[in-house]
Amino acid sequence: MANIRLESGESVFGRGMMAYWEPVLGGACNVWRGTIFVTNQRVCFQISWTTHMEVELRQSEIKGFTVGKHLFATKVTIHSKSGKKFTFTGFPAKKLQDWLRQAGVQEI
Repeated sequence: MANIRLESGESVFGRGMMAYWEPVLGGACNVWRGTIFVTNQRVCFQISWTTHMEVELRQSEIKGFTVGKHLFATKVTIHSKSGKKFTFTGFPAKKLQDWLRQAGVQEI
């Protein structure tokens, strides 16, 4: 599983393999498989076949998160204060909610 370089004073609440649904034109989206990390300072998503951080949000940039369903899968959407949405699905979706709460991110 992927790793991230932790900053000074940063600790990981959780990490797991998930799919990130990146919106594209219209109602379509690209789906990227990778690893999500939730720390006491940020939320990051790294695409599995690269070292590129597709998503990196500081806690100060996060407004909150919502939980929904896509067919039979639970989806967690992280909302930024700038209005962007980052949607994740996968096995650790319920754990992701707990990690976000531990990081001080509120469900909205």
